[in-house]
Amino acid sequence: MSMHEIESLVELSVYCLHESQDDSLDRRSLFYNLYDLQSQFDTGFTHFRVMDLLIQHHFVYTFPITAHPAYTQHQAFFDTLAATQKFSFIYTQPEAEWDEENNPVAGYANYDHQQQTYILYCDAGSSLWEAMVANGTLQGADAVAPEKKDVFSLALCIAKAAAQQQNKDLLNSWYLLLPFMVMAAEQEEEPIDYKALETILELVVTNDAIFEEGLPPADELPEGGELGKFCEWWYAPAKDKMKSTAELDADIDLEAVPFTQQVDKSAAWYDNEVRTLLESINHSITFMEDNGYNDDIQRSVEGRLRMGLEYAQKGIELAPNEPGMLVNKGSLYLLQQSYPEALACYDKAMAIAPDNTFVHLNRAILFYHMEDMPQAIASFEKVLQLEPGNEFAQQWLTHLKSNG
Repeated sequence: MSMHEIESLVELSVYCLHESQDDSLDRRSLFYNLYDLQSQFDTGFTHFRVMDLLIQHHFVYTFPITAHPAYTQHQAFFDTLAATQKFSFIYTQPEAEWDEENNPVAGYANYDHQQQTYILYCDAGSSLWEAMVANGTLQGADAVAPEKKDVFSLALCIAKAAAQQQNKDLLNSWYLLLPFMVMAAEQEEEPIDYKALETILELVVTNDAIFEEGLPPADELPEGGELGKFCEWWYAPAKDKMKSTAELDADIDLEAVPFTQQVDKSAAWYDNEVRTLLESINHSITFMEDNGYNDDIQRSVEGRLRMGLEYAQKGIELAPNEPGMLVNKGSLYLLQQSYPEALACYDKAMAIAPDNTFVHLNRAILFYHMEDMPQAIASFEKVLQLEPGNEFAQQWLTHLKSNG
């Protein structure tokens, strides 16, 4: 699953838990575990999409910046930060550079235009929350740490709520994610709650929540061992919807496809096909990284890249000023390691949408692959200028600068 799909899964799960009629749910702990899960992927900082709900259920706490436990010690730093009125992460050592192990994110701050106040935020269970508990700012139930849950228990709670709300999209998202979590648990030799998985699969099947889009190629599933047995069982209800790599690689004659019901070969149609191909190609590449190189899969990847570039070009001819299509074409060239062609696509997209964060993020990644670190750094800095809360760009920027 892509980072955007993970972000959507977490966001929709928050809404689902909020709307649940089950008063026994410990939403605060469930939110804690959801964002802990999201932190395992290269995603952006998405709390503000649902901030009102996170505050309502006492997962996020807000204070004036002067309430920070170290405010007196670092007053000049915090006052200067507040004067900028910009979003900022607050590290364990506020004035030192970010370091994942030695100086991680403790909280964050942002200007509230409605209240005209610079607000300090902290999540339940974070190191800033612990400091607020230690100094007595947070008391009672707010001083109780969120309960940690394994991903399978978390998924079961959300799947039950989604089933009650007949939320097929959310059920399908968890159906697609859980095999990756099983694989991760097996690699880390962590326990796997198969009973929870059985219930989740039953809820997914009962609610007809398995969609063709996003399913892995049938002939790329692991074989043998516990993981092979799991995949055979888990994907059994999806067999009639799964395609093989050969089918994905089939040379489709676009002009021979009988489109009807106003489903013309529009730019949007080509764009959707390119996105689907990009997802399947990335899945195949990840599969080979995890399981070893495979000639048949590599040939399939190369065929899908060629098809994707053909589709992308047709879509761009129909909508030449759509930056997303140019970025997707550039991403195909990037996977093909055709770097000059990828850069040309990204540059055209940037000319159309100079303030599009997605364009600058893709250019930054491309420059990294081209080993042009000054340009990569400049592009990541542009991303943070446009979206200060983009933790992915911030971490990459710190990594690149720390490595000279």
